[in-house]
Amino acid sequence: MRLILTIAALFCSVTFGQTFEVASVKKNTTGERPSGDAKGGQFTMFNMPMKVLIARGYGVTNDKVVGPDWLDTDGFDIVAKMPKDVTEQTLWVMVKNLLVERFKLAAHHEASPMPVYALVVAKNGPKLQPAAADSQTRDTCKADGRELTCKSQKSSMADLVRNFPRWMSRNWFDMPIVDQTGLTGVYDFSLTWTMTRRIDDNVDPPAYSFLDALQEQLGLKLEQRKAPVDRVVVDHMERVPTEN
Repeated sequence: MRLILTIAALFCSVTFGQTFEVASVKKNTTGERPSGDAKGGQFTMFNMPMKVLIARGYGVTNDKVVGPDWLDTDGFDIVAKMPKDVTEQTLWVMVKNLLVERFKLAAHHEASPMPVYALVVAKNGPKLQPAAADSQTRDTCKADGRELTCKSQKSSMADLVRNFPRWMSRNWFDMPIVDQTGLTGVYDFSLTWTMTRRIDDNVDPPAYSFLDALQEQLGLKLEQRKAPVDRVVVDHMERVPTEN
């Protein structure tokens, strides 16, 4: 039986301290590679797919957003003024509220049991370094031939799960990924592996090198399980934002 939790998103948009002071939102026309940054009191996104913005605003991964096809294909440019000391959590609430205001977004959470890849702690325990006190939230990836190294600073397990499809490819994982590690801290870590095929390909290494690296370097692993998966279902959203 599915559990449906309705969000009164419209009311969130006027929450004190959770809206941008000034924001420009436009459909991207350049076709450039999606990019974004948040520093110095300014939040910028260029050609960012709407599905990515919704996912971050609601705290889920991209594959857990259900809506019209254009959420994947339409990219948007956002330039907004924000408080310099805003937290990442508050920042994404501000983005969600911006979508409600400019695109008339209405959505609800829907949870139902389904097959998943569960991120869990491996037999010998986690190999994670707690984030340094002065660490800044940051994710970077660098390729060297067939090897890819991704580094995260001040990252939670939810952040790690969210990054998996982005690091590999949207088709590499054939089921949703959920965090079941029970780890609640934030960490600095680096993960290096050889780029390969899908997770369920029954072939010899290096096809499983990502899974091996996950266990050997971070002390984590992915297991096939069945678990309630929280999805965000878009009930209504305008394709063109209101004027800035």
